Amino acid sequence: MGKRKRQRKLSAEEKAAKEKRRQEYETVFVHGRMKRVPRAPTLDGMSVQDFIDENADAVFLHQEELWEDLEAESDISSQSRRSSAMTSSSREPVSFITVQDDDDLIVAFAIALEDPGEIASLILQRTPKYELLLPPEERGVAVSHELYTEDAHEMVRHAVVDGSQVDIESTARTYRLDLSDVDPREVADAQKVLQRMYRCGGFTLDV
Repeated sequence: MGKRKRQRKLSAEEKAAKEKRRQEYETVFVHGRMKRVPRAPTLDGMSVQDFIDENADAVFLHQEELWEDLEAESDISSQSRRSSAMTSSSREPVSFITVQDDDDLIVAFAIALEDPGEIASLILQRTPKYELLLPPEERGVAVSHELYTEDAHEMVRHAVVDGSQVDIESTARTYRLDLSDVDPREVADAQKVLQRMYRCGGFTLDV
C-alpha cells in the first residue's frame, strides 16, 4: 500500500481566501450533483426577507414599494389600529405619495394615523396590459385600504383632485384626503398616473 501524500499546509493568505469562499458560497445538490452557488445575502444572520419581516415598518415598506409585505403586515395589525383611522367625515392627512408608472400603474397614499410615525396605505392600482384577461367587474382601478381589508374587488368610480384635497369614491366608500403636507412634486407625479389610469376608462376624474 503506497504512502499517502502529505497535504501541504496552507499559508495565512490561502486560509483567508478559503474562509472567504466558504462565506460567499455554499454547496447544494442539483439533479444529483454537487454544485457551488453563491450564498443568499443575510442581515444580522437572517435572510433579507426574514429581516424585513421582523424589522421593517409600514413607512419603509411603503417607500420601497413592497406592496405584498405591506398587505401581509396590515392583515396582522389592521384590527388593532382601526381605531386610529380618521372618520369618514374627516379628511385623512397624507404624509407622502409613491407612484409606479410602467405595466402596473400605482398611486399609493401614506395616510398618517394618530400614533406618531404610524401610517395606513391607500393604494390605487391598474394594469391596463392585462385587463382584457379579467372579468368585467374587475377591470379598472382597484382600491385597497390597509384598514379596510374586508372589501374584495373594491374599484374606483369617481375621483376629484382639487388643490390639496382629493376625494376618491369607490364601490365601497368615499376617501377624503388632505395633501397639504405632501411634496408638490409627489402630487404632480400622482396626478400624471391618475390621468393615465383615467384614459383607460372605467371611472371619471376631475382635476
